[in-house]
Amino acid sequence: MYLRRSKKLPDAWWGRFVETVETESGAQRVQRNIRLGDVRQFTKPLAKRALRDHVDKANNYQPQAMKVQMMGKAATPFSVFAARWKEEVLIHKKASSASAINSHINTLLIPELGKLAMGDVDSERVQSFLNRLVGNRSAKTVKNIWTTLRIMWNSAVAWKYVAGELRVELPKARKLRMRCYSVEQVKRMLANSKDAEQIFFWLAAETGARVGELIALRASDVDLENLYVEISKAIWGGTEDDPKTEAGKRSICISACLGAALKEYLADRTEGYLFQNSAGSPWDASNILVRKVNRLLDDLEIPKIDPKLLAKIIGKDRTIEQATRSEKRAASLGQHSFRHTNATAMDSLGIPQSIRKQRLGHSGSTVTESYTHTFTQDERVAAEKLGELFGTGWPEKETGKLISFPNLSQKQEWPAGCSQQAIANQ
Repeated sequence: MYLRRSKKLPDAWWGRFVETVETESGAQRVQRNIRLGDVRQFTKPLAKRALRDHVDKANNYQPQAMKVQMMGKAATPFSVFAARWKEEVLIHKKASSASAINSHINTLLIPELGKLAMGDVDSERVQSFLNRLVGNRSAKTVKNIWTTLRIMWNSAVAWKYVAGELRVELPKARKLRMRCYSVEQVKRMLANSKDAEQIFFWLAAETGARVGELIALRASDVDLENLYVEISKAIWGGTEDDPKTEAGKRSICISACLGAALKEYLADRTEGYLFQNSAGSPWDASNILVRKVNRLLDDLEIPKIDPKLLAKIIGKDRTIEQATRSEKRAASLGQHSFRHTNATAMDSLGIPQSIRKQRLGHSGSTVTESYTHTFTQDERVAAEKLGELFGTGWPEKETGKLISFPNLSQKQEWPAGCSQQAIANQ
């Protein structure tokens, strides 16, 4: 292959190869010279692929490389393809997924691959790119970035921008054990909160529901007669959508103690969000963390980040300042920590694995099962065990400034055994 320059015509790539041709005197080897394409449209790797296509055709070989008719799209810059992909595909993703994917594209993929032709993006180049991320990003983040690129690549193949697949080796993800609240810490938080805030924390600890699922709950999703909450939606970034997974659509049994607290909190209200502001809008997840969880942790002097645990996670070769975001998250307490606390509590109480998965919405439960509103004895027992664990034996309210909400209008008789401190706080 060679570059032929011309004063009158555009510079172009040309290829030379030998082809076997059948003639009357027998097979003969004939040299072919073909024009592959303009330099303005074809990079050198693309020209090589075009030449290979001619050679394969001459040898009666079905090439796996890019077809000639695809060369036009293959010359499209990655940034142009990415913009079109966002318009056609990204709009169909959930808000939470779309935000992460858009961030990967704008902050990492475009700066790295944006000026390249789609046909020049190959496994070697992508592997090198991912390897350079390892030092600055966690293995999980690198995997998520690769997932974004792989989804885009599948569309590129379907739209005939490229052919074949990308193959890379990802760094091994280091599984970090997430820090969670102790049972005593949960009880202190419940004893020192009240009204809507107390119910929110109590639901989070007993059900293990994700924060987006909790703020999407409506008053009508709570069945006080049969003691369960129905989760069918989640809110992320102010947008209401389906839960994270299909298994996230589920009904979760609650204890009699929590049911009594919910009955008093709702006070016969059957409409609107379970947790809403004065305008009737649902709570904001970020505000819950900053204005409620973090403030309460400060009031109770519960450390947000455990420096000893963080030092153990990062090891002796790095300082705490060099810890990655995921490492800091593993050593921190927040709203999601209630979910880990719930999973740990169910494990310590000997609750069957299938019940744990159903309650957490991880896997193993279909949408039909989630909406039957019938529960096994094991599920009911699990709810009461968790209710007894978190809803009884609360400590005395500690002095300090508390976040308060409007007083409840009615008082209800609570089941025997429920924390008297809980009643006093209502």
